[in-house]
Amino acid sequence: MQYLHQDRNLDFLKEKIKDIKIALFKTELNPALQLPNNIIQTLKVEDDGTVWFFTSCNGKQVENIDSSFYAYLSYQKKGSGCRLHLSGKACLVKNDNDGLFSMCNYAKGSYGKLVLVKMKIMQAEFSENKIPETNSWTEKLKLSFSHLFLHPAHRTYNFSE
Repeated sequence: MQYLHQDRNLDFLKEKIKDIKIALFKTELNPALQLPNNIIQTLKVEDDGTVWFFTSCNGKQVENIDSSFYAYLSYQKKGSGCRLHLSGKACLVKNDNDGLFSMCNYAKGSYGKLVLVKMKIMQAEFSENKIPETNSWTEKLKLSFSHLFLHPAHRTYNFSE
């Protein structure tokens, strides 16, 4: 029964990730390894909770990252009040022939690389503030101050074993 419950939670998270798509990526790596905080676009989410995306790297040291590392993805959709924070173990995807699976990033004005990352969701937190439509500026002002003191709907999911 627990697996069915986790599948529903994962389906819910997959739907939210698909809807929002864009996230802030952060790692707990040593800053000397040059894998910066970055805005990413989700490529796909697998049925086991693995999130795939590209991120940029600035240094040649990134090829020294062999093991997994802890990472965070923060999704937020402007104007919806919807926030999703994921954490889990991530790793850079390696190509069988050339080492890291990467692409040059010359088209975007950066001389770094884009590297493929996969992150297994271990924990997820979802919150949502439903913002009703209001026409009056005084109602909007009252509503904006009331959100400082009200707690949003908040859910936490734990996928660690």
